[in-house]
Amino acid sequence: MNRRSRRRSSGGARRSRREEYYVDGNTVRKVAVKPARRRPAVKKNKEREAIPERPHRVISMSPGYVTFLLVALLVSATVCIWYVQLRSEITASQKKISSLNSTYTALKQENDEKYDRIIASVDLEAIKKEAMTEFGMKYPDEKQVVNISGRDDDYVRQYGDIPKKKKE
Repeated sequence: MNRRSRRRSSGGARRSRREEYYVDGNTVRKVAVKPARRRPAVKKNKEREAIPERPHRVISMSPGYVTFLLVALLVSATVCIWYVQLRSEITASQKKISSLNSTYTALKQENDEKYDRIIASVDLEAIKKEAMTEFGMKYPDEKQVVNISGRDDDYVRQYGDIPKKKKE
């Protein structure tokens, strides 16, 4: 907040129309501006005369150095081209993976819908009734049931005949 107030001298007497102001806050005006720094003028002609030029070193490069630069340029260009090709292959494979994932998702959803439709259309009670009346199916007797020990989450596959119980 910007506050301005008038300040009088402590004696209570008025000074001749001289009033002092002060500003409180972040809007204080600069009272005095520092003069800009002056840099000493440098004579460019003397600097150029002080450094001798050597044109024969700038112009002449040995054939070995030129060959080295060309080989380095070819190697770096080859690496850059190889990198760009590799990145384009990766991008193409990512697009193909994305396409295959979307196809897989669509096929899985279609398969699940068909499975649910098939399960909903099967009436197990009607199948049981028809098997018992038309084909003579009946529940097994206690002598016909064989219990096999195993885990509950596993299933048993029969590859041969089940041996008869020994008479005890």
